[in-house]
Amino acid sequence: MFDPGWLFLAAGLAVLGAAVIIPAYEEAAEVRFKRERAVAVEKHRESRIARYEEFLGAVDSRVPSLVESLAATQLNQIPTERAALPVGVPRGNGDASVFPALEPEPLVLPEREKTPSRLERLVSDESTRKWVIVAGAVCVLIGLLPAARDTGEKAPA
Repeated sequence: MFDPGWLFLAAGLAVLGAAVIIPAYEEAAEVRFKRERAVAVEKHRESRIARYEEFLGAVDSRVPSLVESLAATQLNQIPTERAALPVGVPRGNGDASVFPALEPEPLVLPEREKTPSRLERLVSDESTRKWVIVAGAVCVLIGLLPAARDTGEKAPA
């Protein structure tokens, strides 16, 4: 004959397992997300450093257009064959500064979207987690209780 205590034991072990595994999995997912964000920030900074190293190499090799741009922006000196930019005119593409071209596009970090299930909310919240563990332990206890035995006596009618 089938003992229904096994059902309580299986359910209790499943609830206790969920109370242990789900918060640990959520913590690991959060750490994985933070690592991915850190990798994105690192790649952005590496791109920025590479651009500045390229700029430094151009300064060291004295590229004529760069030297003229630096002289115009940093020392307020323009070549005699060029005219100064008028004060009221928007600078746009006429800007002589080289620094905006050095910066990569601003980094947009994604936000973590999380939609927890009811079970995840129950086992993650500190106030309800203890009750879930108690309920699982009670189910395991009921499942481990010995089955009732038939003594062969009939109850009086």
